[in-house]
Amino acid sequence: MTSRALHYYASLGSIVFAACMASACNKGGDSEAANVGTDPSTPLTTTGEGSTSPIVPTSGGSASESSSPTSTSGDSDSNDETNVSTPPTDHGGSGGQCNLFLQDCNEGEKCTAWSMDGGIFPNGTKCVPQTGDKLPGEQCSLEGDFGDGTDDCAAGSMCLDIDNSGKATCVSYCGGDMEQPTCPNEDKCAFLFEPTVPLCFPACNPLAQDCPDGDACVPNIAALGSEYFVCMPLVFEAIPGQYGDACYAISGCDKGFQCIFAVNVPNCEGDMYCCSSWCDLDAPNTCKEFDDTIDCVPWYEEGSATPGYENVGICGIMP
Repeated sequence: MTSRALHYYASLGSIVFAACMASACNKGGDSEAANVGTDPSTPLTTTGEGSTSPIVPTSGGSASESSSPTSTSGDSDSNDETNVSTPPTDHGGSGGQCNLFLQDCNEGEKCTAWSMDGGIFPNGTKCVPQTGDKLPGEQCSLEGDFGDGTDDCAAGSMCLDIDNSGKATCVSYCGGDMEQPTCPNEDKCAFLFEPTVPLCFPACNPLAQDCPDGDACVPNIAALGSEYFVCMPLVFEAIPGQYGDACYAISGCDKGFQCIFAVNVPNCEGDMYCCSSWCDLDAPNTCKEFDDTIDCVPWYEEGSATPGYENVGICGIMP
């Protein structure tokens, strides 16, 4: 089977898991903070004899580069605990005062992701007082806006209220390190935002969409061929998220649909990104019910699929 790659859009790093707040986006497709770390202007390229390879849109180069530590302070030469311009290579991919993987803050504090420039999405880390004891999976609340880094979740977790709706739960940071992240139970590590914030979510199957109500099954990294799929909270639930609808986040479409580049979705209503449908490579081509010009594109290159996900595809066209 020949794998034709899609330009793939996602937050969480994105997601993005990242998503923009409702106040920063509009239905017309403009976004001040769409899934962090993406560059939708990146063109498709070809390798070999006409085969198309995926270019993962990030602001830092390749997917692996965007997951590595980057500078978080461009106007300082200091390298102390409060203003890190060149974070060490084991600093959890985020830089700042502490390591999200290690949770290496003082007693009574926790290491958390936050926005150093006052924006919506995290781009650094810091030690903050642990003011709550809510555990992963429990409902939580922020003490400010998402990005402030203050919430009532216990150490080792954060309150993931991306759209500032006030409806959120505590999510555990991944353990281990960037190369070998770990999560409790059968959860998988997802790499969100940029620089990377590693968070644990339940594993799932995008064809079964076997997630709880309010969650969608989406890729764990912003890349065609992502190794796993995880249950993430739906955002912007009031915005339509069916085939062809504009979207702004990796979990911004209805269950069974995924946010990808508009160029791959015929009759897309968005300027940059649109929802398309997951499809089963082993079943009749359900993509044709949306548009005669699209096909079920393999999610993985031949021979590289994660066991159990060999038949996962996404509906789309090559431009």
